[in-house]
Amino acid sequence: MQRRPLLLVLVALLALLATAGCVLTDLVGRKAPAPTATFTKTPKPTFTDTPVIISTPTPIPTKTFTPTKTPAPTNTPVPTNTPIPATATSTPTPKPQGIAKIDDLNVRAGPSTQYSVLGTLDLGAKVEVRTRLADSSWVRVCCYKDQEGWVSLQYLDLSVPVDKIPVDTSVPPTPTAPPRPPTNTPRPTTPPQPTNTPAPTYYYRSANISCQPNCGITYIQGTVYEGQNRVNGVIVRLSWQPDGQTVADYVTGTDPNKPGMYTFILEPSKTREGTWYVWVVDSSGKRISQIGNINTTANCEGAGACQQGVIDFAH
Repeated sequence: MQRRPLLLVLVALLALLATAGCVLTDLVGRKAPAPTATFTKTPKPTFTDTPVIISTPTPIPTKTFTPTKTPAPTNTPVPTNTPIPATATSTPTPKPQGIAKIDDLNVRAGPSTQYSVLGTLDLGAKVEVRTRLADSSWVRVCCYKDQEGWVSLQYLDLSVPVDKIPVDTSVPPTPTAPPRPPTNTPRPTTPPQPTNTPAPTYYYRSANISCQPNCGITYIQGTVYEGQNRVNGVIVRLSWQPDGQTVADYVTGTDPNKPGMYTFILEPSKTREGTWYVWVVDSSGKRISQIGNINTTANCEGAGACQQGVIDFAH
């Protein structure tokens, strides 16, 4: 009875061993599984700033040149220094000028008071002086209203000596004065028949006619009155005969220092003989006054000498 339980234990042990062998065989026959790769995170490298070293360039050695021998110069003749001509610059020569020394200086058509007046120059006015008379008494000037004229030199200050002005060779002919009426005209035996034509009436009458001697200048002047007042802007005319050809006109008051006055210079530096007629005209040239008459003489001494004439006009 006791042998049976032991047998059962042995059988159970054998079965256990067989099972263990199968398991072992199975374990030996199988391949071991491939190991699985494990990734490890690599940390980023830390960079440290390394200074950059700039290399200093090595200087290139300078090549030394050996000078070659220069042949001695031959004896070349030294050229003579030729002076360089200076460039000519043309500097214009200033033209002679004349400056009026008086106010209301007459500019005439010719070198004499016998010529008509072209106009007048104010005190200090400048004109170009072109030519002169041989005796330097008159000079030709330019320009009054775009035309040449003549001025008495004694009333001009020149910018150059008078001998630097060329002598004029084309002086215009002197106007011929009308002949004087005969002084000893016999009276007609038959008296003229009176006419019924009334004498014309004029706005101004001539008055205060007189003349005095003067050896230095010959002139006629006067004043125009309205009552007791001096009148400017009145045209006074000079001629060699009554209502004849105009020799010169003068507007009273042209000289602001001489209100109501006119002046005709007949000869600026000496006496002059002549018969002169003076009257007043309107703007159209029509006579509106009586005629004043003066006879100047060549002799400036003695009775009857006349070079400073005066003729006034009054209304």
